[in-house]
Amino acid sequence: MPKKTFFRLPAEKQQRLLVAAHAEFSRVPFNEASVSNIIKAAGIPRGSFYQYFEDKADIFFYDLNKMRDSSKEDLKTAILRADGDLFAAMRIFFKAMAEEIINGEDAPFYKHLFLHTDYKDRRKMSPELKHSHHSEGLTFLIEHIDYSLLKFDRDQSEELEILFHQLMNNVFQGIASYYMHQDTEQALTIEQVEHRFNLVVDWLENGASARK
Repeated sequence: MPKKTFFRLPAEKQQRLLVAAHAEFSRVPFNEASVSNIIKAAGIPRGSFYQYFEDKADIFFYDLNKMRDSSKEDLKTAILRADGDLFAAMRIFFKAMAEEIINGEDAPFYKHLFLHTDYKDRRKMSPELKHSHHSEGLTFLIEHIDYSLLKFDRDQSEELEILFHQLMNNVFQGIASYYMHQDTEQALTIEQVEHRFNLVVDWLENGASARK
């Protein structure tokens, strides 16, 4: 998180610094990004940068969290559009996420995130983010999903949490598979990625076994 001094800045200066950082993280992977380039583009001294943020990772994850705010709203919208049907909502959510991440204006940023930032790096750079996205989405789920479509009720929050985490993991694994197959003979289209995700959701919803 930014230091208190960052939030005392005029909104225009805050935005200028964040735009500069986002441009740098979109240009190159995190490990290659330079604080020097960020402060040059933002027009601030190096010393000022460290009055606002602890380090490069601090501003990177603040930028990422602001982007994640919109995806949290997309998830809530999907749940409402699906009238509380969790599995239908995840299909809607994945379609929107895949389109935004792969083809949206922030596609270069996300490409570096998925290709060059592994799980260990994310934990090391920002351990406090481990469950933040899941927790907020789970809270909304508990209040809005249709439990008549599930095999457990509202009081069984642990079961819902396990299912939700599995679905969210499949969202990110599905998008990661797109990037992993890029520049190979098995390159995937966004439609193929969506189809694969929907297959997994179908198996979770209906089971993959033919046995009765």
